[in-house]
Amino acid sequence: MAAQRKIYWGSGSAPAWRVLIALKEKGLEYENKLIEFSKAGHKSEEILKLNPRGQVPTFVDEDGVVVNESLAALLYLQDKYPTPSLLPATIEKRALVYQRFQEAANFHDKISQVIRFKMANADAEVPQDKVDAVKTELTLWESYLAEDSFIAGPEFSLADVSFGPFLLTMIRFGGTLKDFPKLAKYADKIKARPSFKETSPPHWNDTPGKDFLASL
Repeated sequence: MAAQRKIYWGSGSAPAWRVLIALKEKGLEYENKLIEFSKAGHKSEEILKLNPRGQVPTFVDEDGVVVNESLAALLYLQDKYPTPSLLPATIEKRALVYQRFQEAANFHDKISQVIRFKMANADAEVPQDKVDAVKTELTLWESYLAEDSFIAGPEFSLADVSFGPFLLTMIRFGGTLKDFPKLAKYADKIKARPSFKETSPPHWNDTPGKDFLASL
């Protein structure tokens, strides 16, 4: 009998959230291995044996295959479990999905710079260059959305799994998207999707967010 697949993750980790969403979209059962960052759960002996970097997500499939790094895990899940697919049917349409899939790292970097600055300097104004960099990113992503579309076209795809958790994390940290109506509508759409809703960070249910990104 095959061992049960497992996902090691931490509440609030957007990269880990990606893998949880993909597992739900694929309809795959898994053992839920929630760690606590405050107790250095990601540096536990159990995780370090699987991931020497001591990071989450760490995914272990039922046949023992270990995949670290969230984007690698998403690609693995699509390859190993192709139905239902999180990629469009044609290679031309997939090219755009692959681009947005990778491009989400730019958005993550820009909002993370603001969040890290405010965590280290709670009472200080965020430097304008950091704010402008986030606005530039938001303007790009706003331009990628057609009316009622997903982030790489009319179909939900790996691009949404890659980008969506970072956008919702931005909102959690105070982002209003007041100047980005298509992104605001898109955020509401993915937030209501069962795979996002059922895997959202559990501590978000009973703790307040932050206002680090309130100017956005």
